[in-house]
Amino acid sequence: MDAAAAYKRRALESASPIGLIVLLYQAACQNLRRAIAAVEAGDIETRTAALNQVLAIIAELNAALDFERGVEVARQFARFYHVAQRTVLDASFRQAAAPLRELLDSFTQVQAAWQRADALPPGASSVEHAGALAASSQQERVAWQA
Repeated sequence: MDAAAAYKRRALESASPIGLIVLLYQAACQNLRRAIAAVEAGDIETRTAALNQVLAIIAELNAALDFERGVEVARQFARFYHVAQRTVLDASFRQAAAPLRELLDSFTQVQAAWQRADALPPGASSVEHAGALAASSQQERVAWQA
């Protein structure tokens, strides 16, 4: 196992529940950057692989939503993930980088909100509060219309 893989494995094993969400957002952002570069270079294979990874991450984030503990926040994120999924599929079909840049900006802002929540001392914030923080950050950037 190389050093980078070992580092990633340790990060996953030691991450808090919110930290795992942050890691998913980081991976989505990395893949969105790869896809944007591939679109601009006309590299269909890399674009497809990167966007497939983004779609898989969106599915993981969506599957992690807890509708029992945070109904409204979960609904907001479900709408966001639906719009994100549609954006990825549309951008792939049209081979357009601009919608991917906008999505990257949205994901980066939500990731930053989750990072702020993860940095709070234990007991200072619940996962629901963290989700509300991330959702409110996202609402400032994206219309949640599905």
